[in-house]
Order: sequence, then C-alpha cells, then structure tokens
Amino acid sequence: MTTSPPLIILKIGGSVATHKDRAGLAIRTALLKKIALAIRAARDERPLRLILIHGSGSAGHQLAHDFDLRHGTGTDPLKIDAALRSQRANQSLDAAIAEILVAAGLPVVPVHTASVIIQRDAKIHRFATDAVARALKHGQIPLLYGEMVPDTRLGFSVCSGDTIAVALAREFGADRIGFASDIDGVFTRDPHRFADATLIETTHISSLADRSDLSGSHNIDVTGGLGGKIEKLAPLRRSSIRQVEIFNGLHPAHYRHILLSVPFPHTTLLFGQKKRG
Repeated sequence: MTTSPPLIILKIGGSVATHKDRAGLAIRTALLKKIALAIRAARDERPLRLILIHGSGSAGHQLAHDFDLRHGTGTDPLKIDAALRSQRANQSLDAAIAEILVAAGLPVVPVHTASVIIQRDAKIHRFATDAVARALKHGQIPLLYGEMVPDTRLGFSVCSGDTIAVALAREFGADRIGFASDIDGVFTRDPHRFADATLIETTHISSLADRSDLSGSHNIDVTGGLGGKIEKLAPLRRSSIRQVEIFNGLHPAHYRHILLSVPFPHTTLLFGQKKRG
C-alpha cells in the first residue's frame, strides 16, 4: 500500500505578494519569481502535496478599507460596486501569480474563491472543494486566494486566506500550514515599533491564545492582527494539523526551508494535546 506524501498548505500573505503601502495593484513580480523557483526546488527534492493560497494585497485591502467592507455590503450599491472591483483586483493578482508559478514549472490550477465559497454572516457556509480534490489527486497544486464572496445575509463579505487555509486543512487532513508574512514570526511585542521585541520560536497554540498582551499588536501581518489569527486557527485543535509555521516570506530560501522542514528562525505553533509539566 502506497502512502501519500504529506499535504502542506502554504499561504503567501498579501504583504509578500504586493507592496501594500502603494496604491493600486503593486505586485512584487521579481520576488514572486524567486519564490516560485524555491517551491519548485523543494518539490524536486522531495515528494509532497501542496495547496497554495495568497492574500488580497494592496488593491483589495484598499477598497475594503475605503468602503468599510469588513461587515459586508448589504444592499448598498456603492459597497457592492466596491466589492466587485475588489474581486477584479484580486483575480488580476491571482492571474499574475498563477502565470509566474506555471512559468517556473509548477502545475498550478487556479480555483476562484468567489466561485466555490458562499458565506453566511461572514463565515463559510458552503465550500465546493471538488476542484481542489481533483487537482490534488492528479499531482497538481490548487491555488486559491482571499477575496469578497457571496454572503447569504450580508450580500458580499470578506473571506480571508487564513480562513480558507483552515477550512482546507480540516477538509483534506493537512499535515502542516505555513504562513508567509513580512516579519520573522510572532514576537513578544510589535517588532515594527519596539526594538526589544523577541521572536517566539516555538509555543503551543493554547499558550499563545492566553497571551492577551499580544492580541492587539502587529505581530502578524494579516487581517485582524494576531488576535484574529488565533481565533481563525482555533478549529485546528481538533484536526490533523500538527503545527502551523509563521515565517518571513520576503526571503525566497525560506519557502524551501518550510516545505522541507529545514530549521531557520521563525515561529512554530504546536497543536494537539499540550504536554504538562
């Protein structure tokens, strides 16, 4: 009986895929090309199954902020128009990333998020994962992304890449999730503001959840900050996930390290039963 290679979900944050401090769709093309080659190198070294997800980045976040789309669009025509424009921006980013990955020799299959996910009150209600399952079965790499999706009560609502990663990890029994951010991992304080911030290299998810002093900081560059991240990861405590790794995705070599479990400074969040003592 043949054992399937481990399934790893890798989420490339919007702050890595784009310049989030620039207007419009400011894609980090040169960096993404290097990242694609690093992922290809890892796959050439060791068999593994991979799902890729990317954040919405500069354009999508700017529209969501300007039109306050965090709580949905309702029937407001201006918000609906902004949500649709945000979708177009995210899909343009996705097409650019897919082209870069395919050019590097990766068998990427784009799966458009708004076509497969419907939410209710900003939480996933239905997720048609058939295309993802088929891609994995044939040794391909599904590519999804955070964006505005239909919502049965809110019109359209935000479905983040973090949320998608957690849902797919539970659905397909993933072994690990890697989150590529613009900093080295989780710190004791916001490293953008405090020079004495210290990297937390290994901790159990429950220990981190108890750290209320971290919840409002810029410890992780994702929507909702560290508090939002921990809340989204909570369902993984009862799943196949052994660990979640948060690392600096601005360094292409780190992707090979994450995929092949090569040690380097980053944060590893442990799941499963916490050891006592």
